[in-house]
Amino acid sequence: MSESNQTNQPLKGSAVADEQVKHYRLRYLALEELLEFAAENGKLDPPDLANEVKKLKKVLFYTPADTLSIEEICQAEAELEKLYAIVTELVSPVDILTLRTTSDDYRVQRPLWQAVFLGSGSVGRNFFRQLFWIAMILGGLIFLREYATVAGGKDSLSFIDPFLYGALGALIYLYKDLTDRYTNRALHPKKLSTNWLRLFMGALVGGLIVHLFWPFMEDMVPSESFDAGAGAVGFLAGYSVDFFYQTLERLIRTITPKKTGNQATIPTTSRQVQIELLTKRLKEMTDEEDKVAIRRLLEKL
Repeated sequence: MSESNQTNQPLKGSAVADEQVKHYRLRYLALEELLEFAAENGKLDPPDLANEVKKLKKVLFYTPADTLSIEEICQAEAELEKLYAIVTELVSPVDILTLRTTSDDYRVQRPLWQAVFLGSGSVGRNFFRQLFWIAMILGGLIFLREYATVAGGKDSLSFIDPFLYGALGALIYLYKDLTDRYTNRALHPKKLSTNWLRLFMGALVGGLIVHLFWPFMEDMVPSESFDAGAGAVGFLAGYSVDFFYQTLERLIRTITPKKTGNQATIPTTSRQVQIELLTKRLKEMTDEEDKVAIRRLLEKL
C-alpha cells in the first residue's frame, strides 16, 4: 500500500488516535473560551473567525475518532494551532490561564474550615481572601504595637515597626495591582506565586530603609519638603520598590567620590569605540597622509 493511501486510511480501533483527539478536544475548549472572551469584549476581528473555529468542532466532537484518517487529524491539528495563535494574539495579554484564574467556573474545592481562610472560589479570588487575612493580621499587630506604646510609655519593640509598615505598604500595592489585573482578566497564576515574596521584601525593605539608610538620607532631604516618621518611611519603602532603589542610588552618590573631568569616559556603543580607537591612532601617527585618511574616517563616523 502506498504512503498516500496509508494517510487516507481511518485509524480504526487506534488508541493513539483516541488520545490525540481527546487532547485536541481539550485544546479546542480552551480556544472556545478565548473566542467567547474576544467576542464579549469586541476584540473578534474579523467576525468570520468564529465560523472557522466552529468548523473544527464538527471534526473534533461530532466525527468518531476511529473514522478519522491521519491526514484529517493532521489538518485539524494545524488549523487548531493556527486559530489558537490568532485568537490569543487578539486578546493579549489575556490567555487561557488568566481567564481560568479569574473565572468562578474553575473553583477550588476545599473543606469549609479551609475555605474560610484559603477560599473556595477561583484561584484569583482565593488569593484575595488570603491577602485579606494577612491584612487583618498586620492591622492587628500594628494596633497592638501602638496600644502598647501609648499604655506602656517607652517600648523596646519599636524596632519592628518599620518592618510591619513596610509589609503593609507592600500589601496595599498588591491589592491595587492585582485588582487591576483581576478586573481586566489578566491575572496570571504564576504571578500569584511570587506575590508572597513581595510581602516579605516589603517588610525587609521597610526595616532596612529606616534602620540603615534613612539616618543618612535625612541630611539630603529638606525637612520642610518631607517630614515623616519611621512608620511612614517604612510604608513608602514597602509600597514602592523604585523608592528603595532611588534611596540606595542617592546614598551611593553621596558617599562615593565624584568623577573629575580628567577621568576618561568609557565608550558605550560600537561607534564610540571606533571613534576612540581612531582618535588614539591619529595622535600616534607622524605621516600626514595617514592622518588625512584617519580624519576622513572620523568625519564619516
